[in-house]
Amino acid sequence: MENKKHIESLGFIIKKERLTNLASDYKFNELLLEDLDPFPGFYDHFHIPMNEQEQKPRSIFAIVKSVSFEDMDDFIRMTMNIKKTFPQHFDAIMGRLELQNNQVTCIRIYMDNYTALPELISLYSKNGISFYPNKVVKQFSSLINVKKYFSLEQIAPSIYRDEDMPDTYYFPVEKYLPWPKFEAISVSIRNNSDHKVYGAAQAGIYCKAGVVEMVRIYDPKASVENLKYLKEKYAVEIARTL
Repeated sequence: MENKKHIESLGFIIKKERLTNLASDYKFNELLLEDLDPFPGFYDHFHIPMNEQEQKPRSIFAIVKSVSFEDMDDFIRMTMNIKKTFPQHFDAIMGRLELQNNQVTCIRIYMDNYTALPELISLYSKNGISFYPNKVVKQFSSLINVKKYFSLEQIAPSIYRDEDMPDTYYFPVEKYLPWPKFEAISVSIRNNSDHKVYGAAQAGIYCKAGVVEMVRIYDPKASVENLKYLKEKYAVEIARTL
């Protein structure tokens, strides 16, 4: 991939998260899950306490049964129309996750203030989205694939900062790896590094030539030097798999 100063493109993120029922005073009829560990490797491995802002769910996953990835264009139009009148900022994108050994479609929702979530869910229902009924789901780990629009700013050669997600960075890698291999490489790199407090996930952006495979790093204390180090380490480890 060329060293572009700015990238805007549709793409995807693949990550593993711990999910459970959304803890809420409001009694939802719909099945809503929250992420207990939004950036694996950052909080869980090192027992870093979350501040009050971080204790808020990073994302809500609403499990749906009426739409699929093939309906993404219609879903985007629907979301655009809802945003025109909805009183609060929110982000909603489509994805897939594993629920009780089944692949299900979900809407990943992020809001600055989740008090308006019941109203948002109701609006999607009125626009034809059918949700799975609420039920008790024990805490579990799931591989999640979400589609999103990227707006990335280059901060160093082939290293990019997400303009919409604070403390989130990307760099391209040579090839896609199945998640178990990527996870094993990530653990190995972290265990052999002095800088251990960050989260890693797979990502990719679409371009004319195909897919640019990337690694996403979440690190509130990231430095260009640490990001360069991680980029080099992933390049070495991935090259061994070629």
